[in-house]
Amino acid sequence: MQLAGPKIWLWLLVILLAGCSNRGGLDDGGFDDGFDGGDRVVSPLRIGSEETLEIATWNIQNFPANSATANRVAALIADMDIDLVAVQEIADVTAFEQILDQLDSHAGVLSDHEYSSGEYQKTGFIYRKDMIRIRGVESIFEGDWYAFPRPPLKAQIEVTGLGETLTMDVINVHLKADTSQESEDRRREACEKLKEHVDTIINDGLESEVIILGDFNDRLDDDPQDNVFSVFLDDPATYEFTSQELADQGEFSLIPWHNLVDHILISADLQDEYFDGHTLVKHLDTEIFAYDYVDEVSDHRPVVAIFPMGE
Repeated sequence: MQLAGPKIWLWLLVILLAGCSNRGGLDDGGFDDGFDGGDRVVSPLRIGSEETLEIATWNIQNFPANSATANRVAALIADMDIDLVAVQEIADVTAFEQILDQLDSHAGVLSDHEYSSGEYQKTGFIYRKDMIRIRGVESIFEGDWYAFPRPPLKAQIEVTGLGETLTMDVINVHLKADTSQESEDRRREACEKLKEHVDTIINDGLESEVIILGDFNDRLDDDPQDNVFSVFLDDPATYEFTSQELADQGEFSLIPWHNLVDHILISADLQDEYFDGHTLVKHLDTEIFAYDYVDEVSDHRPVVAIFPMGE
């Protein structure tokens, strides 16, 4: 039997090393990125940069899935290097605080609503302290249980440190789930009321730059007669779904059902900031190897809008 020559052994070694490098090594994210929750990091998962503002929506399913979830979420936020994350389904305030404890560069805020005493799925924001200042935060439509089983959380934010100052209202939503006609009607009413609310903000000149983002629990590509977003889609001069491009591409954020239900909607005055930007779905479930993302983090992928700044 003839033994393989030196070149064959060299190629085998290259293939072996390449396979090992793609598997990752850290239990928190599958990558040895030096995560310490502090300064910006360089990671294979990185989305952010020094020249862009990244704003994401991320439903972290019934957070936390287990005792490791808070650590994993903290590592992922640091690895992706996202400046502002609107989160939904926070079912444990203490675990949320554990995320912040590990992110020296970030702060956070949660809604205060409860379904009943001690029962909740809160919405919230996690943001970079050196770039973003929250000037005010409030829950809106409190008591309107039909349209908003979870009141939207609105934050007035000021973004600095990227060559310009940008002020905006950011509204984090988690609309009614389920596929029933009643649930669809409730989501449609929620969209109508959100538009009325933002129209008032814009018309009164209080703050013309507005983002509505979150888990809308519905698709942008439904037929017009079934589309709960029609009130926004019929007013393209004022509103733009940055996630529309993802829907057109057949992308999805809800992993089990391959539906795009997490969206980012911007007002007209933000379209100039977004002009050379783009929106993406981060496929964490296929990019992480050290653990099962769906089992240990969420059945939703983050959706991220990237705004070029300081140009």
